[in-house]
Order: sequence, then C-alpha cells, then structure tokens
Amino acid sequence: MRGSLKLFTMFGIPVHLHWSFGLILLYAFYIGWSQGAGLIGAVLVVGLFVSLFGCVLLHEFGHALTARRYGVKTQDIILTPIGGIARLERMPEKPAQEFWVAIAGPAVNVAIAILLFFVGKILYDGEVWDLFKATALDQFRPEGSEMAPEIAAEIGLQPSGLLFFIPILLSTNLLLVAFNLIPAFPMDGGRVFRALLAMRLGRVRATEIAAGVGQLLAVGFIGFGLWQGNFMLALIGLFVFSTARNENLMVRTDAMLAQFTAQDLMRPTFTRLRANDWMQTPIGLLQQGLERNFLVFDFEENLVGILDEEDIIAALKKRDLSAPVANYMQTEWESVDARESLRYVFHLIRQKGHGILPVVTATGIVGVIDEAGLMYFLSLQGNLNLKS
Repeated sequence: MRGSLKLFTMFGIPVHLHWSFGLILLYAFYIGWSQGAGLIGAVLVVGLFVSLFGCVLLHEFGHALTARRYGVKTQDIILTPIGGIARLERMPEKPAQEFWVAIAGPAVNVAIAILLFFVGKILYDGEVWDLFKATALDQFRPEGSEMAPEIAAEIGLQPSGLLFFIPILLSTNLLLVAFNLIPAFPMDGGRVFRALLAMRLGRVRATEIAAGVGQLLAVGFIGFGLWQGNFMLALIGLFVFSTARNENLMVRTDAMLAQFTAQDLMRPTFTRLRANDWMQTPIGLLQQGLERNFLVFDFEENLVGILDEEDIIAALKKRDLSAPVANYMQTEWESVDARESLRYVFHLIRQKGHGILPVVTATGIVGVIDEAGLMYFLSLQGNLNLKS
C-alpha cells in the first residue's frame, strides 16, 4: 500500500505500517507528558499504545488465518492510526464460513483479555488485586465515578507500571470486542449479522438488511455526535453509512455479474500488436481513444505479452516512439475461459489490476475484455436496473 512501510512477513502475510502511525505515538507521548506522568510515564503510555496495536494485529491475523482455512488468501495487513486492515482477496461466499472469518478477530481479543486476567491474578493478590480489578473496570465507568483512585488511596498505592498497564490493556481489548461487534459494516458485527441472515435469506437480501441496519445506526452516531459536540463520533457515523452503502452496492453488483460469462462481454475484434512494432503504433491508437490496452503477438500468432496504458504513456513521456513494443510489454498475464463468470473477470480487472484479459476457448484466443468495456457494461446494467 502506498505510504506504508513493510515491517515483516508472518505466516506468509506481509505486515505494513502506515506512515501516519508515527503521529499516534507522538500523541500518546503527549498524553502521558501533559498529565504529569513524567518521562517514564509518557514512555509507558507509548508502550500501551504499541501493545494495543499489537493486539489489533493479532485480531487481523485471526481474520486472515481463518480465511486461509477456506481457501481465501490475504494480500497483506496494514496498521493505521484508526486500526488494522486485513486485505482479503474476497470474503467466503458460504454464510457459515463468513461467520467464522468475521468472528475470529473479536475472539482473539477475548482470548487476550482472558490471558491478561489470569496474568494479573498470578502477579497480584489481596488489596493490590482489588486495585487491579478497579483499574480495569474504571475503563467502563463514566468519567468522575472511577473506583481505582479511592482504593489506591486506602492502600497507599497508585495504579502505575504493570498495575496500570495490564488492566487497561485487558479492558481495552474488551472494548474493541464490543465496538467490533456493532452490527454495521465495516465492523465485524456487520458481517456476522449478514452471515446469520444469509443462512435463511440469501446473501443479497441479507446484505440489504444488514446494510440498512448499519446505515440506521450510522445516522444515530451522526445525530448523537453532533448533539454532544463529539465530531469524531459523527465522522465515524459518516464512514459507517458510506461503507454500509458501498457493501450493499458491491454485493448487488456481484450477484448481477454472476448471471453473465466472459463470452457475454468480450470484444471479438481487437488490435493485434507485434513484438517488433514501433511504440509509435500503440501511442497513435491510444491518442485516438479507441483502445487503451493491447495484446502482443509474435509472427506465429502466439501471445507473447500485454501492453497496457501505463506502459504506452511511459514510452510517450520518453518520446521513445521508435522503440520496439517488446521493450515495454509485460510478459506475464492472465487469461479467462469464455465460460468463466464475470465475477471472476471483475476480480482480475478491478482488484488485481489487469488492464486487459484475453478470452480463450479450446481453439485459442477469441476476444478480449478490458477495463473500459467492463465499466461501460456495469454502467449500462445499472441504468437498466433503474428503469426496470
């Protein structure tokens, strides 16, 4: 992902850190310093934030590794200041599988909270254990009604160090579970809710209901946030509303695409470039605006490469008009069978970034599908659905 730094690869999944993550660490240090905790206290607050995002990372691995059990790959995991993102290639279509993938993340946070509880139970006892419990429970109480300061004053201790660290991390994991199980996209609860509905109603209808509930909750977030002056809650509401709407649109599009095959969309007439053609030829074709991506063949009519719009523009910027097409073409590509569902075609073009796909049968290449054709098809189908 652009603007992110690769940290490491675990279980075959790359983990990236968005550049803006540094801002959250500076903010954490500022919180600790401004509250008079001193240098050590500020460092502990930073450590708490880092540990919390470690829990978020484990949450995302819960999704990714469960999805792997059902044959779904994860492109990568990205940590951002607003949370983690496990970029699955797709969600499992079977409701039960989607349920387990969605619930796996919160389940990891529950397991972490249970582990921290027993760690606290082992490390602390007596009055100190009472302070530990109060510190954890205070995270759920309204401001001004905390019990930990009162207990700390009675026993002459302050919730600091591990006594501060572990219970707050415990309660924060439980808060993450509660937040993620809100039945609204993109939270896990929205996908859990959709999966349960889909077992009886089907994926399209289940998504319509789950998205509607999510949008209703989002309107509540927006209204309550504006009323209380909590603009962050209002922004979250806007994000949830938009995501729920997009999820519904995506599932409806997916269902529509499943009704067609590559043969229904392919363009049987297309320009065939030769590997030794000058780049001036595709540049001229691109400037005419009729085609943007091309298949490249050798003299024996074997497909040897793909030349997409970016490659052509690169040659145009260099004024490399007399260079052979072979210098700019890509030698790796994917083809689709003419009977393949358009859902898979959409995945290859929109999600994997292929500009053009050769459509093949047992006799060879019979046509192409490019991004422009796919987007026009989607636009046309959308207009037909509005009129029907």
